[in-house]
Amino acid sequence: MLLAGLALAACSQAPTQFATGDGGLPADVPVFDDLPTDAARRQDVMVVRRDAPSEADVELRESCETPFDDNGDGRANENCACLPGSEQMCFQRPGELFREPCRMGRQRCEGMGELGRWGDCTGAWLPLPEAEQQCALTEGFNNATAVRPPVDIVWFVDNSGSMIEENRYVSMNLNTFASAMEASGLDYRVIMVARRGTGTLQVCVPPPLGGPACGDSPRFRHVDQQVESTDGLQLVLSTRPRWIDFVRLQSLKFFVAVTDDESAMSADTFERLIRAEPAFERFTFHSIVGYNDRTDCPSLARVGATYLTLSDRTGGERARVCAMDWSMIFRSFADAIVRRTNFWQLTRTARPETLQVWSVTNDGRRTLLPMSAWAYDVMANRVTVNPAMLPRDNAGLEITYRPIDASP
Repeated sequence: MLLAGLALAACSQAPTQFATGDGGLPADVPVFDDLPTDAARRQDVMVVRRDAPSEADVELRESCETPFDDNGDGRANENCACLPGSEQMCFQRPGELFREPCRMGRQRCEGMGELGRWGDCTGAWLPLPEAEQQCALTEGFNNATAVRPPVDIVWFVDNSGSMIEENRYVSMNLNTFASAMEASGLDYRVIMVARRGTGTLQVCVPPPLGGPACGDSPRFRHVDQQVESTDGLQLVLSTRPRWIDFVRLQSLKFFVAVTDDESAMSADTFERLIRAEPAFERFTFHSIVGYNDRTDCPSLARVGATYLTLSDRTGGERARVCAMDWSMIFRSFADAIVRRTNFWQLTRTARPETLQVWSVTNDGRRTLLPMSAWAYDVMANRVTVNPAMLPRDNAGLEITYRPIDASP
């Protein structure tokens, strides 16, 4: 009777309660408040109790219901059964680390029988240890770290008989161009290839850009050369010995064509020859040429298709040679050059589609800049920002991107 009573008492003790809330738990069972928010997805989390409360821990098992690495071993869905030959998305890190711009990989079910096992996960963009497990790098720059190289601009102007007004417009407006460059704070130089003088088919650049009597200045060199309707590109190349010493090796290079005719030299030939010159591997070509018919431009000789091709290939500006307001053209060309000279160098080559550029104020507020405010130069691995698109209180930039060497 006594033995039966002891047995009955032992069986009647209440079992340990593993509640889902924060009440009803024994004092020696920890509450895991810091489990990831997707813990409900992890169906195989087990609380393992031992005699000493300090030894309690969490043992994670791989779930075959998710594409992630649930047990933290660097693999996804290992030992999970599957149909041989099938494929699925995978990510060999825990689910809470999957965030933009990370991407899923793919894994294939391997085996020959009725059931197989999932193979390695390949092609995923994983979190970066050097970025504190974020999926993108963030580089911070203050305005003082913007690289602003010198700028050299080579103009050539068609002096043929149909260009009387256009020669006059260039003489009148080149100082408008120079004043915009001056206001930007850039170190710039201008080279003019055209007949020098004050005649109807000549170009004279007065001070402050030019010197007295249509002369040169520290920022300006005039190469006195007759330029006919179709030979502008050839003459830029053939007069090179007369202006190359005025060009800086480390400068950004720009060309500007002013003509109402087509070029006798092809765009391919000009590119091949100019890029063979030291420090001219990269350049931008702007065009003030004809690109409409004579209905809109009665004096037009021919459409400047070659020049427009060079502008398109190098990301240059274009303007109509028959336009009435050339001051606007010269200001817009200057602004386009300034936009290309305010850039930040990245430490690693970026996947272009992952780039984001943020303006940062002194108090840490961040504003995402629209893509129209900046450009990424893949070859030079640098981001150029249009200063006019920056907020007034901008103090620096943050550029986030996924490195291409971490993106299979």
